[in-house]
Amino acid sequence: MATSLLTRVKARVDLHTSNRARGLIQGRGKSLFKGSGEDFDDLKYYQPGDKISDIDWKATARSGEPLIRQFNEERVRHLSIVADTSAAMSAIAADGTSKRDAMVIAAGLVCFLAQQNGDLVGLVAGGEQRPVLLPSRSSDGHLELLLRTIQQATTPQGHATNTSWLLERAFRVTSRPTLMTIITDEAHPTVEEFTALRRLTTRHDVMVVRIGDADPLQTDSLDHDVVDVQNPRDIDSLARTSRRVARDVEAYRRARRDGISEMLDRLHITHVLTQGETTVIDDMIGMLRAREYRHAAS
Repeated sequence: MATSLLTRVKARVDLHTSNRARGLIQGRGKSLFKGSGEDFDDLKYYQPGDKISDIDWKATARSGEPLIRQFNEERVRHLSIVADTSAAMSAIAADGTSKRDAMVIAAGLVCFLAQQNGDLVGLVAGGEQRPVLLPSRSSDGHLELLLRTIQQATTPQGHATNTSWLLERAFRVTSRPTLMTIITDEAHPTVEEFTALRRLTTRHDVMVVRIGDADPLQTDSLDHDVVDVQNPRDIDSLARTSRRVARDVEAYRRARRDGISEMLDRLHITHVLTQGETTVIDDMIGMLRAREYRHAAS
């Protein structure tokens, strides 16, 4: 019988993390998912440092002063994985592994951490023609189904990337306050999706995991063809060996990466850009640890 995806993730966590990181996961995981509970308690005046997403806009409009909702803490949290299962995610990652496999591991780490705390995890994925939605649950069977669904939905024959649709879908189908982890590639979400992301942050606590793309020129493997997954066409050897093309490609990718990072920072969204399957666990643990420190300081 094949080993389950969730079991493989647990094994990878144990294999690739230090004792300090392992202690963070097992002993202090609750603070990783710190956030407001579900039970409304009272309103109070907004103070610097309070979350914008807790503002009660209707009460604010009535009073003329910004008011935020206070909640009683609840043990169970709701988490949502928003997975980019487009054809682009079936391509090669920056470290030479599969972006799809890196995405499954990233989602599996969220599932594993949630399971340690008894939290519930749901899934939003797919495309406009074939949307995918799994409700928030916590059983081993559900989490395994969630990971299998991401894996099987991500194929080279899949739909084109449409992050705008995915963000809109996540907003429409997730009404309760949720810790939302968006997993996509290094080109997304684009700076044009600032408004959609900002709307998500008014209701949810958002994290973004971006998986780096392989070098499109692949100059070290000229004996192999390079084909764009979403726009199937060969990149000819002349372009792949041109120094000018290489400089232009790197400048474009750097500007795009910096622009997206700046946008996410501006929105106070926790985020990480990882190279692929070989680095995703350590990178995500580093991201979560930094997030925990920020919460502790606030």
